[in-house]
Formats: sequence, C-alpha cells, structure tokens
Amino acid sequence: MKISIVIPVYNASLTLKECLDSIFESSYKNFEVIVVSDHSSDDSVEIAKKYKCKIIELDENKGPAFARNKGAEKSEGDILLFLDSDVIINKNSLNLISEKFLSEEINAIQGTYSHEPNYKYIATQFYQSYLCYYVWPENKKYATTLVTACFGIRRKIFMGFNGFDTKMKKASCEDEQFGYTLINKGYKILILRNLQIEHRVNYNTIKFIKRRFTQDVDRIKFYLREKTYTNKIKQTNYSKVILGIPILGLILLTFIASIFFTNKIFGLIFLILNIFYVLLHIGFLRFVNNTKGIKKVMGILMIFYLDTFLMLSAVTFGSLNFYLLKKKY
Repeated sequence: MKISIVIPVYNASLTLKECLDSIFESSYKNFEVIVVSDHSSDDSVEIAKKYKCKIIELDENKGPAFARNKGAEKSEGDILLFLDSDVIINKNSLNLISEKFLSEEINAIQGTYSHEPNYKYIATQFYQSYLCYYVWPENKKYATTLVTACFGIRRKIFMGFNGFDTKMKKASCEDEQFGYTLINKGYKILILRNLQIEHRVNYNTIKFIKRRFTQDVDRIKFYLREKTYTNKIKQTNYSKVILGIPILGLILLTFIASIFFTNKIFGLIFLILNIFYVLLHIGFLRFVNNTKGIKKVMGILMIFYLDTFLMLSAVTFGSLNFYLLKKKY
C-alpha cells in the first residue's frame, strides 16, 4: 500500500528539514513525498531538493487548500497523508497508518499532537494543550473537527469530494469544512491516538493574538456561510468553550458597570462570574496541572481568558463583515 505524503509549504525553511528528515527516517518505505511550494520566497524549495521529493512550485500564493489539492492531483498512492511543514512524525507513524487502512472500514484517520513537548511561550503551550484536551478528548473515538496537520484519507474518497475549498485562501478552517463534508456524507474520521506528531511552533502572545483572531473571524464567516454553527454547537467537547464566550461578555459588562456605578453588587457579580468561568474550565486546568505542573496553569488560565476574548471579538467582527459588508470569505 503506497502512501502519498503531501506537504503544503510557504516559507517553511525553519522547520521543513526536520519534517522531511522524520519522514525519510521512517521504517515504512512504500511512500512518496510531494512538496507543494505556495510561492515561497525563502529557501524552502532548495531544502526540499535535497530529498527524494516531487516538488511543485506555484506561480502565486493560493493558500494551503489549493496547495494540498494540487499535491493530491499529482499523487500516485492509495492513501493520501497530509502533513504540515512544521510537524515531526515518528519512525513507526507510516506503519501505523498502513496497518489501519488495511481494514476496509477505515476511510480517514486523524493524527494528534503529542502533549510531551514544553514550549517556550505560554501562548503556544496553551494552544497545544487546548487542542489535545478539547479537539481530541479521550472519550471520543472519531474526530468531529478535522485538523490537517496529520490527516490520512483514501485517495479515491478525497478526489471524489474535489478536495478542499480553494476559496479559502488562508490557513484557517479549510480543514474543518472538509471534515464536516466527510462526516455529513457518512464517513468517520478515526482518531488514531498512537499516531502522535510533534508540532514545531512557538508563538509569542502578539503572534498568537493575530493568528487566532484571523482564524476565528474566518471560522465565524464559514459557520454563517454554510450554516455549520449547528455542527459546532452539537459537539459536546466544545460546549464549555462555547459557554465561556457569553460568560466573558458578562464579565466585561459588569467590570465596565463597576467603573461607572458605585453599587457593590457589580463587584460581587464580577467575582461570581469569574469563579464560574474558572470552574467551567476546571477539567482543562487539571489536565494541564497533571501534565505540565501548577506553574503553567496560572499562565495558561490568563491566555484562556485572552483566547475567549478573541473568540468574542471574532463573533462580533465576523458577523458584521458577513451581514453588513457582505464579505462571505
């Protein structure tokens, strides 16, 4: 069974070598690697040329959705494995994928991020922990939100759906959209928990804010455009995250009210709402404490407040863009 590994690349010179090294050190050898440069301006292509890769160079930047689709078109394998250029796989990862796809019942596989690495920036640590806890909770066998950092699918199925939506020019929610399409057509995306990858990222708080806000705005417009907000609401693993958004809105309102009015009731409500917000995410905080220690918990809690604020802002900004400015994408 041949695996076609498709890697969309845009100025990935800092991580691409390590990514490709991990692939070519695999114990499983029946694979091909297709690197699609999305009009990179660094030396990503020169790095890829040092390996036995098919290299596709796009004349203009068209986004990861287009790049992945182009790579899939040129693939020859039975299985497509989409990897991001900043992930590291293990030596047995391709073996695990090949063995799972021997079963005709398996059509798509979701790999997960390892929670082992300790990241320099607390914002990055928060997001990696967030994904591990909320996107791939231990009680779920199948993914309800697709993440294409490590995603395997039978080629004939992928090509039958015409790939990712190329109208999405940025790395935002093109993978989530494709996942919903698969699920709505009756396909299941197996979470293969021993298929763990390391994510070579380090976002400081400023970069985290820019990245998350942009992604969340695109995601809100996607939910409104395709009426997929019901998909997200039905996902019980996200229910506490979603509930936290209006709770934070009330926290901000009571804080503002306490500035303009001297009534102590606002201070009491402010305190109660904050306690409720923390209790809402106590399971996540315990998860972080058990794996990263109490020192990380306080910093991650502050970033969680920030992340919820970004979600609240994105809901407002994305909705205004969609309804008033008619910006569908």
